[in-house]
Amino acid sequence: RTWGQLLGLLPLCGTLAEESSVLPLFSLTQLLPAMARMTLSSILAAGLAALAPCLVGADLGAALRKSAAQAPAALPADAPLSSAVVIPLRRVGPRNHQGAAGASFYVGTVSVGHPPQELQVLFDTSSGHVLLPHRACKSAACLEHRRYSPWESSTAMDMNSNGSQVQQGHRLARGVVRRDAVTIGYTQSDLGEGDAQSVLVRDSLCVGSGAGGQACVDLALLAALSLQDVPFRAMPNDGIIGLGLESLATGPICSFFGRLLEGSRNVLPQFGFAFGADSGELHLGAHDTTKFAAPLRWFPVDHPEDGYWQVAVRAVRVGNFTVDDCSRGCHGIVDTGVSRLGVQTSHLPRLQVALTSALSRHRGCHGPILTFDLGDMVLALGPQDYTDSKCAPQLGPLSLEEPRFTGVYTFGETVLRRYYAAFDWEKRKLGFAPLARASTIVSDSPGKALLRGGASNLFVV
Repeated sequence: RTWGQLLGLLPLCGTLAEESSVLPLFSLTQLLPAMARMTLSSILAAGLAALAPCLVGADLGAALRKSAAQAPAALPADAPLSSAVVIPLRRVGPRNHQGAAGASFYVGTVSVGHPPQELQVLFDTSSGHVLLPHRACKSAACLEHRRYSPWESSTAMDMNSNGSQVQQGHRLARGVVRRDAVTIGYTQSDLGEGDAQSVLVRDSLCVGSGAGGQACVDLALLAALSLQDVPFRAMPNDGIIGLGLESLATGPICSFFGRLLEGSRNVLPQFGFAFGADSGELHLGAHDTTKFAAPLRWFPVDHPEDGYWQVAVRAVRVGNFTVDDCSRGCHGIVDTGVSRLGVQTSHLPRLQVALTSALSRHRGCHGPILTFDLGDMVLALGPQDYTDSKCAPQLGPLSLEEPRFTGVYTFGETVLRRYYAAFDWEKRKLGFAPLARASTIVSDSPGKALLRGGASNLFVV
């Protein structure tokens, strides 16, 4: 995902209307100090806007504004994950987007509310919230996707960022009210960047079904009242389920996996992804080791307080040439929401030249192996992994300013179709294992196996 500077966020004013019911909405974008350190714009919750109420008729005063004196609302009591759940994923392309040739996304099905409303979602490890288009949204990006309707759910409740009801005595707000709003700046290296203006709704969300198991969670989701055409219109998914660490979310009640673990039993506090050529799987609470060609190797999450699943990288090499010695530090961030390998803009030209210069179109794509040295393990990618059908390197720019950020790379589908990625929520660790079904990496020059500690299927010929 391409990441930019932190957005200046604005309050949201508008009107909600559902059939014959007219529900005017006037919002107050709250100051969320916990989000101030979020500088990667995968999902940026409305964090830095000052208190700026929208006034209509008369100022309702401080009594309706969020204040430090308010007691936090109690979280839902239980969200049981009592056995492992496997969520099947489908690999699909973007919707009518000419500039994203070769891009693909892995989407799955969730149900929201009661009776259940089914939506197709992207499970995104670089996002912190559940984002769904609201039934009241009239943007083209909303109308072309399936929308979530709180009015059709008997378990939905309009809420503020601290968990309190928007309007006491009413599950869904009526008349003229003042409520919290969140503006999200979503930047996608395959599709572009744009904003989603949202309100908070508390409801149940269920994943899995049948033989794969099922789990449900009560949480606060972001219901978008406005989605910009870019990037949302081209997304094949209706919504996004954030699997980033809790600090990426507005609060604990907004964190899908954090809420799922509350009250869970007999399961690992972990999840994992396996991507394939046409489909994939998301594993909750356990891992299927039959998919591994070697055991998982675990690494501590670097700077977990930032909310991203990132590991320290010691060096980046193309063949035997070191393109980044990481002397000032490098980080690899696992991002399940993108196709391309993300590279910080300042490092992009050098890596692009190193990969392009060695590619040949004779008998397919041939070129050097691209490796990320993690210390105890090397993540290795062949030209068949990092190029498109025309043998051009598929790299996405990460617009991060130096020296605040140095050596940032994102591991999306390019890496995850070759390696299983495991995420330990409690111990804050990332694990990688080569997938048993992954094809052999082929290079133009002879060499040795690149993955220390196993994976006999990974070698250079």
